[in-house]
Order: sequence, then C-alpha cells, then structure tokens
Amino acid sequence: MSQSLIIFEPSGKVLYQVNNKISPFNDLIYSIVNESHTEHNPGFYTTSANQKRFYALKKGNLYAALYFDVVTTLDNAKVKSCLSGVLRTYATVTEEGTEEKLPKLVEYQFNQLMKLKTGTPVATTPDRATKTSDSKVEKTAKKKGKVMRKWVNGEMVEISADDGALDYSEGKIDSADALAEEKLVVDNSNFQRSDDLVLVSELQDILGDSDSEDEDKPAPKTLTSTFFGKISSYFGGAADIDDVSKKFYDQLISKNIAPPTATTIIDKIKTTIGKRQVTAAEFKSVLTEELTKTLTPNVSTDLLYDIKRNSSSKSRPYVISVVGVNGVGKSTNLAKLAYWFLQNNMNVLICACDTFRSGAVEQLKVHVNNLQRLNSASATSSKIDLFEKGYGGGDHVVNTAKSAIAYAQEQGYDIVLIDTAGRTHSNAKLMAPLKKFGDAANPNKIIMVGEALVGTDSVEQAVNFNNAFGNRRNLDFFIISKVDTVGDLVGSMINMVMATRVPILFVGTGQTYTDIKKLSVKSVVEMLTR
Repeated sequence: MSQSLIIFEPSGKVLYQVNNKISPFNDLIYSIVNESHTEHNPGFYTTSANQKRFYALKKGNLYAALYFDVVTTLDNAKVKSCLSGVLRTYATVTEEGTEEKLPKLVEYQFNQLMKLKTGTPVATTPDRATKTSDSKVEKTAKKKGKVMRKWVNGEMVEISADDGALDYSEGKIDSADALAEEKLVVDNSNFQRSDDLVLVSELQDILGDSDSEDEDKPAPKTLTSTFFGKISSYFGGAADIDDVSKKFYDQLISKNIAPPTATTIIDKIKTTIGKRQVTAAEFKSVLTEELTKTLTPNVSTDLLYDIKRNSSSKSRPYVISVVGVNGVGKSTNLAKLAYWFLQNNMNVLICACDTFRSGAVEQLKVHVNNLQRLNSASATSSKIDLFEKGYGGGDHVVNTAKSAIAYAQEQGYDIVLIDTAGRTHSNAKLMAPLKKFGDAANPNKIIMVGEALVGTDSVEQAVNFNNAFGNRRNLDFFIISKVDTVGDLVGSMINMVMATRVPILFVGTGQTYTDIKKLSVKSVVEMLTR
C-alpha cells in the first residue's frame, strides 16, 4: 500500500516524515491553496488526487498530513484522531527535548491507523454490570417461586428454580452458547512492543486518558473560569496562607478527596511553604509537586521483568491474586491482565477462587474462551486455561488455590491469576479469610481493584484490604477501574495511595481486553488543581 505522513509548517518546511514519499503532498497543498478541498471541520481537510486520498489537520502553526491509496476505507474521525495525536506528540517531545522518542511514537500511531478498517468489531469483556443496548438476550417469563440467574451469551439472565441447578462447574460450557458468533477482534493500540516485551504504551502518558478530539469537546474554559483563575483573581496577590489553604482544601474535597486526606495534604503544604503570606501560584506549585510525589510509584512496577526472572529460574509459577469489594470489576481486570500476559508469550492459568458468587465460575469460563480464541488467532505461542473446582466455602477456596499452583507448575504455566470473591471491606467476618488464603497461596503480588467512582469510602477500603493479610503481607498494586466514568473527579486515586503508600499499576478505561492504561500522573494532578 502506498502511504505516507508528514508534519510541516505553513511555509512548506517539512519537520518530520514517515517514509520518503513526499512529492504527492503537492496535490494536497494545491487543493488547500486553491480551496478545492473538502473541509470536514475547521482545520481538517481532505481531497483525492492521482489515486490517493489526502487528509490534513492544522493546529496553530503546524500541519499534520497523510495520504494512502484511494481504495483504502478509513473512518474520518479515526484519521483526524491520529493526526491530532501526532501533532500533540510532536509538540510534547520537542518541548521536553526528547526528540529521539518521536519516530517510534509517531510511526506507532500511523501504523495503527493503517491497520484499521471501517466496521471492524471490537471484543468486549463479559461484565455482569454492563449490557449492550442492541443485544438480544432471551429472558424467561416470570414464574412463581425462587428466581435464579445464569450466564447466557455473556449476560446474566433470570431462570426459574425449576429450570435446573445453577452450578455448571462439573460440565463444559459449549463455546457456541458462551460466546457470540461474530469474530472477536481487539484494538491493541494501548500496547506497544519494546524489544521482546509488549508494554502498556507510553503513548498514553503523552496523549492523556482522552481519545476524543479537541474540536469535539466543549470550548475550553478561560483562565478566569477555572478554579485557579478564580482564586488568583480573588486574592489578587499575596494573601494569608490560611485563607489560600481553605480555597485549595475546598477544591480537593470537590474532586472526591476524603476530608482527612485533604487536611493532611494541606497541612504538609503549609509546613513546606513556611510563611504567612503566599500567592495562589506559589501554593499551587508546592501542591502540584506534593501530589505528583504521592502518585509516583515508590516501588518498582516492572512487573513483566519480575515475571520473566521468575520463569527463567524454573521455580514455581508467578502467582498474582486479585482482591476487592463486590462489583468493582475484579474478574474483568483479571482478564485484561491475562490478555496482556498472553501478548508477552506467557502461559497463563486462571484460578476460579470466587466460589461464593453465583455465576462467577461461568463468567471466568467466558473470559477464558474469549481469550483462547483471540490467542489462537494471534502469532503468540502462549496458552491460557481455567482451573476450577466448582463452588464451596472456607477450606475449598484454599485447596483450590493450592491445587491450581501445583497444577500450573506441573504443566509449565508461567503465571497463575487467582480470582477471589468480592467482600465488604467493613465486615470483619468476611475479611478474616483473606489472611488464611494469603498464607496458603503465598502470592507473589496481591492486586486490589478499586473503583474510581467510590469517592471518600476508598480510604477505608484500601486500608482494610491492605491490613487483611496480616503483618507480613500487604497489597502490592492497585488497579483503578471505571476511570472513564468520573471525568475529573479522580480524588479516589489520591485517597487510596496516600492511605497505603501502594502504587497504581494500571487504570481501567472500558470493557475491552485492551482497556488498561498506565496512569498519567501529570494529567491527574492537573485535573485536581485546575
């Protein structure tokens, strides 16, 4: 396929190019000068010439443009998103003086765009809390007596107790019943290959957490309409630090930071500044530094390298346990981790230790069937399977975990991902079994899935789970789910990290297997202080 991309100035000076096919862009420039192009949005142009389709996006004093064979069909919004991302990437790396990153990041975006075709379906993860609007799930008519639930085509439906037992763990779920018939496809643009590893892409740190275009968003707020602009205007210059602190305290509370946590942060800022008169800009600068320090991991998050070292030592498989309260998305995020490990050619065994919630084993079976199909269609040599022993309580969970680890060692699996039952963090009776489970399974890492929209209760959740495994063990990482649902109310992340000093490994941003991203600390801090 003939295709190329350039970044250039209005004068015509080319600042960056992907491959050497520049001359065809003369047709695009001609169409812009003579206004013979089609303008989809302000600054977004397209035209066709000499069997090529051209697109150009102008932002400020820079253009990004590309062309490809006219027979190629791509959605205009995806092309515009790619060009916008390229321009933002170029601006970021040149500002930071890290131009060596530019080829990898720009070509990655361009190549991902070229892989896309209009109408490509995306595989989503089965989630008991999410239903697709156009799905057609047959629901049984209401009957008298006890109503039970089971998974059908990836969704929970009600059945009468007379229709049979819910526990199907002794048999096999036919993949034709468990999975939709359409081809499963995922968008791997959140991943980036580096040497022999597939990483959650660094690109997301540069572009932030939003994939929408600037032109499609509401008009940006002026300085005087933002929080910082208002208080700067209110105080004018230097003011009493207590008065300035009160304004910033209220801002942190409005972003879902718990009052005790906000008080701790503000007191530390006041101590650091150490004077009575302060400007809003000075206070914000110290606050930004403190929040950045809080969210930046204080332990290594090089999880892949840790797992690789463990695999090369021929010791027992690397064991990761996923815990959290009910409904936060433990199984969904466990499946996302599994897909990421599969892309790194690791053999994954998922252990079903949520033996309490009805349908939990069946949900994992759907995940594993999906992942097996996706994995078989890829070029990886890895494998994934489910280890389960049905439902039960108490010692059944411990025995299942120990048996899964022993089986994984015998069969050559690199990783065991253990799903656990959701539990109310304030119920000591429900939390107590975690210590026994932790002592028996002895996982290498314990990951808690927290929910971005939980608000100030996140402090107690994080502390209770961090303490549940006894004096010798703590949580190792957080995965913060449903970040795409809260906008700029991201205070729960600060709450959980400050309460435990446990770093955030990933944030969950959707329902597909690739909807995980590295935390953009800069973006979160800006959301909290702007």
